[in-house]
Amino acid sequence: VAVIVSSSRYWFNYRHVTNALSIYQLLKRGGISDDNIILMLADDIPCNMRNPFRGKIFSRGANGGMGDDLMEGVEIDYSGTDVTVDAFLRVLLGRNLPGEGETNGLHRRSLPKMDENTNVMVLMTGHGGDNFFKFQDGEELMSNDIASVFSQMYAMKRYKEILFISDTCQAFTMADEITVPNVYSVGSSLKDQNSYASHSDPQVGQSVIDRYSKVIKDFMDDAVTMTSTSKTDAMSSSLDSATVAVMERFNLHDALVRIPMTHGELGANSKVGHTDSLCSRKMNQVPLSDFFAAPLEERERQMKQRQHAASASLWMNESNFTSSEQEFVVEQECVLPEATMNDSPVKEEIRDGMSVFDLKFIAAAIGLVLFMNTVSRKW
Repeated sequence: VAVIVSSSRYWFNYRHVTNALSIYQLLKRGGISDDNIILMLADDIPCNMRNPFRGKIFSRGANGGMGDDLMEGVEIDYSGTDVTVDAFLRVLLGRNLPGEGETNGLHRRSLPKMDENTNVMVLMTGHGGDNFFKFQDGEELMSNDIASVFSQMYAMKRYKEILFISDTCQAFTMADEITVPNVYSVGSSLKDQNSYASHSDPQVGQSVIDRYSKVIKDFMDDAVTMTSTSKTDAMSSSLDSATVAVMERFNLHDALVRIPMTHGELGANSKVGHTDSLCSRKMNQVPLSDFFAAPLEERERQMKQRQHAASASLWMNESNFTSSEQEFVVEQECVLPEATMNDSPVKEEIRDGMSVFDLKFIAAAIGLVLFMNTVSRKW
């Protein structure tokens, strides 16, 4: 089970969403289904009006909209103002609000089942400081809140082991007060240290990922590419055997601590913090697959489903198969405002990264400036 939180709002925090989605896509390639992933995104960055590639988000570069889109196959559980400290804590404790868990679709609230045999990964990315993590600039999650919720989970037997990752400034201070056993804590920076953005993309106009998340994603992608026979399979958003093989080969300490420290340019005086002092196993004894991949039984079930689907396609008529697929394809699109004069939807055209709404706004602004200039002269 995984709980992934990007708590920042506004366009200039583009990179925090890519941090979260990069780890999300690794989990999907490890065979973990959306039923066992809670994804919380505080801002709909892919559909932001400033995004020249609507509905898409990139970590390595837009490449004219042809880059690796991290929004492919994404299922969001909590978004916008629903991403709160209270919601985050309720997810970990398995406490649904009335009506949650009943709606299917892009935004749903079905919480995964957790017990004493469940490995839980918790990832938080956003802005923070010494012993606090900000949610949407309106509230803060404190390190004692994290310690408290993990203690309650331990008492309720809701985990076997927890991997707690924080990618923010002074990230490792969020683990200061954890006292329950079998919690592996990793922070992208220590106290009084910053966690830096990696690089910007000129077509996006923002920093597209943070350095710590980038080195983990790049390392995994490169390792999988070298071991995989198919680049398409290696970069897919579903179960990939080459990705699982890499996860089984590397341990938590290598993938999350040693490699970012030795091969990642985290910034001046920025170091990765980690601890396994209260754990029955050391981090260098825990395969990455224990938290980033589905159990063997689940992976085998998914592989059998693939084989059955491949066998069925051999005897199906190609034209019928194509038309059948098209009936069930659901494209994720950004929801645009409806027209006010009639019931027909607004048709937005994007040319060179600028929408018709942008052009109308610019024209209105120029008109207002000319009007004010004329009035001031008369006075």
